[in-house]
Amino acid sequence: MTPLLRIALGLVSSIIAQGQADNAIVAFEVASIKPSDPNQTISFKRSGYHIATRGASLEWLICWAYDIHTDRLVNKPRWLESMRYDIVANGPWDRPLPRAVPGEVSGLQRMMQKLLADRFKLVLHVESREVAMDALVVAPGGLKVKLSDRPEIFGQNPFRVTAPGRLHGTEVSMDMLAKALSSQLGRSVRNETAIEGVFDFNLEWAPDTHSDGFETGASLFTAIREQLGLKLEARKGSARVFAIDSIEPLPTEN
Repeated sequence: MTPLLRIALGLVSSIIAQGQADNAIVAFEVASIKPSDPNQTISFKRSGYHIATRGASLEWLICWAYDIHTDRLVNKPRWLESMRYDIVANGPWDRPLPRAVPGEVSGLQRMMQKLLADRFKLVLHVESREVAMDALVVAPGGLKVKLSDRPEIFGQNPFRVTAPGRLHGTEVSMDMLAKALSSQLGRSVRNETAIEGVFDFNLEWAPDTHSDGFETGASLFTAIREQLGLKLEARKGSARVFAIDSIEPLPTEN
């Protein structure tokens, strides 16, 4: 065997071993969970296999771990949103976490799923229900964004919110935009454009000034149509929901 072939085989073996190790990581090595100050503003930081949250509710943590909007989490105890925690959880390695594939749950999210099951005794199941949602479609007149080919690797931070009512995106797919709009509107948005490419955009709309939220919804709907050439249509349809079977409000000891 030539030296060059030995080096090549060594690199391949290293890459395979790294991938196998990444797939094997399903739990944090150490995790500290403490009740939050009721006045604590939520914060969320992650670096590699490490995560730190402050003021995060159990509802928020579950939705992040399973990559769903809050309206897709059902059978929720009344206290789920009010119980908030500071969490510091560390994985066994310091190397960077592999980039997540858009639309798939990341390794770090799977680790949070395991943490919630172990420490809060979370048990849930997936079922199909008819739910209200918004469908993202192309508006009459066509798109007003320039499409390009999907990159092999998406950026880790494709969205920026620079001020209330200011959303910027870089190399964003329609699925990614639908998910971002879900967060802005507080309800599920499903991509029904059938568009495969990605695009950059700057979206500006009037922030909410009324308690009923009507002005924000109308302004955002108008901005999406006029600035992006897209439209949101109210729909009802069958969708996957995550139903909570059981969960404890207090975690097991650190």
